Amino acid sequence: MTKSIFAAILFAATAAFAQEQYVPVVPLPLGDTLLSLPTSHIPTDGTWEVKFTHRFNQSIDQGSFSDRVHSLWGLDSNADVMFGASWTLRQDLQFSLMRSNAMDDLELAAKYVVVQQAPAMPFSVALRAGGDWRTERDLEDRGSVFAQLVLSRQFGKRAELFVIPTYATNAGRAVAGTQSQALFRHATNVPVGIAVMVRPALSVVAEFIPKNHDLPDGIKADPAWAFGLKRAIGGHYFEILLTNSNATLVDQYVSSTYQGSPLNKGDLHLGFNIERRFGR
Repeated sequence: MTKSIFAAILFAATAAFAQEQYVPVVPLPLGDTLLSLPTSHIPTDGTWEVKFTHRFNQSIDQGSFSDRVHSLWGLDSNADVMFGASWTLRQDLQFSLMRSNAMDDLELAAKYVVVQQAPAMPFSVALRAGGDWRTERDLEDRGSVFAQLVLSRQFGKRAELFVIPTYATNAGRAVAGTQSQALFRHATNVPVGIAVMVRPALSVVAEFIPKNHDLPDGIKADPAWAFGLKRAIGGHYFEILLTNSNATLVDQYVSSTYQGSPLNKGDLHLGFNIERRFGR
């Protein structure tokens, strides 16, 4: 009888331990995007989120010192703005609709979390796919489709690394006179991101998008980068950042060009993001 009781206790303990091995780790407070790149995180089911991004057009090092002071280091310049919303249908599936004033670009996407990191699973995996439709006048190749594999690995309770292989059609812009058409029929890239939580709910975030090596001859471009701070307060995420690229949507950042111009690693654009969640 004693042996049976001991065996039952041992079996229950073993089963509980095995179950705990698959309980997802507590994620960093990053939301479903870093600065522009997607994360493998997803809110609880039934959650709505609205998002607003703002990227000032003027580089803060453009012009003479007096010119920079006059323009408040780019804060008086026009801006590329994106706004949109997302909805989590269930705990592993999210839909989003975004609109950027750059080429009046609409992006509809879905993100599915395949697996979340746990003691028995060393990384998280999410799939994201969708399409863009550019509604500005005098554009050719208005539509794009894209697919992304979002891989992430959390290190302890303070750091997380993201690797995001990305594919998009009709990406980038080639401008001739008043006409604008796609620079790439098929574009691929592998953006990476990292987040380090320096204080509770305050993280330093960096993104890096390598130079697209399929750029046509004669187009010189640098990698895209962004560096910023993310603060989570209740259902809000506030981000302030510095970047050399104003791209925020997939078809914009995959090609190392933006609005028909190659990226310059020395450009310094200020920007910010605001996100607000509603629901559970």
